[in-house]
Amino acid sequence: MPTEVASGADCDVPVAHLAAFVLVTLAVSGGVAAATIVETVSSVTTIPIMLAPALLAIVLRQIQGYSVRRTVVGSLRGATARSVAFAVGFPVAFIALAAVVALSTGLGTYNPGGGEFSYVGPVVLFPVFLLFAGILSYGEELGRRGYLLPALTERVGPIVATVIVGIVWALYHFPALYFGARATGLGDPVTTAVIQMGAVLAVAAFPFSYAYYLSEGSVLPPVVLHLTWNLLNPFVLGNVYTNVEGFIAGQVILISGEGLLGLAIGIPTLAVVALLIRQRRFFGTAPRPEG
Repeated sequence: MPTEVASGADCDVPVAHLAAFVLVTLAVSGGVAAATIVETVSSVTTIPIMLAPALLAIVLRQIQGYSVRRTVVGSLRGATARSVAFAVGFPVAFIALAAVVALSTGLGTYNPGGGEFSYVGPVVLFPVFLLFAGILSYGEELGRRGYLLPALTERVGPIVATVIVGIVWALYHFPALYFGARATGLGDPVTTAVIQMGAVLAVAAFPFSYAYYLSEGSVLPPVVLHLTWNLLNPFVLGNVYTNVEGFIAGQVILISGEGLLGLAIGIPTLAVVALLIRQRRFFGTAPRPEG
């Protein structure tokens, strides 16, 4: 049996397993979105789509001889103060900047009664909601940053690995955006999906990878980043999946952090974070081969 390591961050993951992971998760995303999105994107769609990457990664790790417990527990170890601080600070700063730009340019207006916060139940149950939302975020991140990213990093280095994972992640979002836009009238389904895919690459791919690389092989920082983004962006700037405005009101596909404004701000952000990754600035002990 191979030596157990954090979340699959070893160099002996077969290429066939990586290909299977990509193809199966994309098939699940497309199939679930096509079958479940009728009037809006609901939890019936998001829950299986978000959990599928983790479940498949666990299965593939088991095939290699790694226990479920070791895969899950190992994936959560190694978070550092710097990686968690970045995971919280990046989405807060990015969304705040986008809100300021939207308001100052007239693209958005302040709507104090607006905003669709993900939780509307009793305050005492909010920790339960956070735990459940965190598990969903973990479902994506164990697969993307805990399995695919470290295996690719060992082979092609952090920059190319991040680009590949970003492309796969963007394609993974396409079905839900396409069918969601068609159901909610957000805009032309293909155009809407392409804009959001571009935002995933520009806004999310490199910061999410960097949050992982700042750690010592833990997916916890990317999970925190994912959860923070999913809570704040729809509430402040609007939800591109349901076409519901945030408390900064405006055309959602235009001002959302996952829309055109996010794409515009994300491109220079991408350049900065890509440079940090290339220089391996503040990296922990996550896989980071030279070259």
